[in-house]
Parts: sequence; structure tokens; C-alpha cells
Amino acid sequence: MTSRTSDVQKILSEATHIFFDFDGPICDIFAGLPAPTVAATLRDYLAPLRLDLPGSITTETDPLEILRYAASAGPLVAATVEAGLRGLELQAALSAAPTPDAAEAIRHFHASGRRLAIVSNNSDAAVKVYTDRCALSGCFDLISARAVFQDPALLKPHPHLITQAVDGLDAAPARCVLIGDSITDIQGAQKAGVRSIGYANKPGKQDALAAAGADAVVTAMAQLIP
Repeated sequence: MTSRTSDVQKILSEATHIFFDFDGPICDIFAGLPAPTVAATLRDYLAPLRLDLPGSITTETDPLEILRYAASAGPLVAATVEAGLRGLELQAALSAAPTPDAAEAIRHFHASGRRLAIVSNNSDAAVKVYTDRCALSGCFDLISARAVFQDPALLKPHPHLITQAVDGLDAAPARCVLIGDSITDIQGAQKAGVRSIGYANKPGKQDALAAAGADAVVTAMAQLIP
């Protein structure tokens, strides 16, 4: 299901603070350096440690899942994967593909006087590289993203990064809205007491995001602009 434009605009009109997930609503960070390639490279970094990797990790294509595994495998493994992933994300940010109409939506909300933040499981450095590259940094009041040696357990769907943005901007949670393309975004928003708009950028996502509890769902970032 896609929400009525009037529903989306009502939610946005009531928000004083608008939060954007990064990978999806703003860009495809792994457009030029695919996520499966990043995941495979992280496994290569671990090879010298001679680990007996779980079967699920030997075929995992999501770099963040490998990061979560590393955090449970000891400090050396965690540090190796974290450093490797940060470097690869920085490379990826240089070739990330902008999401259609995302920059226009961001600039619209910035011009309207709303305060904006990026809330992302990707590294803070990669987010900054991309926003600088696309001349969007000036639109955002805060970046709440994965810090160096961040405990992966505090990444979305945990509310930590969202609550960090709320507190950092001295906002009322009920007046904030998070725009995200994953179920974990919606779950994190609910836990933080923040409203959410699901961005269904692939077939089948509309119903999944709605079922997860999104307050509204759009299929294009242009639908956020009145």
C-alpha cells in the first residue's frame, strides 16, 4: 500500500525535525562498490586470523551483518572488520548514486525551516563524504551515524542513533519523523517514540513497511515534496 499524499503531508507538516536514513532515502551507497563485494573483502581481511567462520557468515552479503558477527568474536576481530568497513564505506561514498529527488526534498525541508538530521548505520565518515560531495552538508544540523568502534548492538533497530539525534537537536520525539527504507528504520523509530515514513524503493516493500508500523509509505522521494 502507498499512503495518500494528504496523509504524508499531514505527518510532515506536524514535524519540526525530519530525520533521513542514509542508504536508500538519500543514496545507494553501494552502487559503485556492491555490498556483496564489500562483504567478501571483509572476509578476506579476516583470513590471516584463521577463524572458523559460521556458515552464515561465509555467504553473507550484508557488510553490517559481518560487523555484527565480528563484535561477538573478540576485540581483534571487531577492530579488523570495523577498520576495514570504514575504509570501504569511504570508497563507496565516492561512487554512491543519489536517490532520485532526494536532494530536492532535503533542500525543500531545509528551506522550510525544519531541522534535519541523518540517522544511519553507515559510518559517520562515509555520510560526511557523500554530503560534502553532493553539496548537502549545509542542510543538515546533525549526523547520527556509526562512530568508530560503535557497538553494533546499538545500530538500528535499536533506538540509540535516533534518540541521539532527538537529544542532539533538543527535539520533542513526537514532533520528529524518520524517513527510512527498511523495517529496522521503522522499528527503531517506534522504540524512540518518533513517527516514520517508509520509503518503498523496491517492489513488495510497501506492504512490509506498513506492516512494520510505518505511519505512511511513499514509493518516491518526490512524494515528500508538496
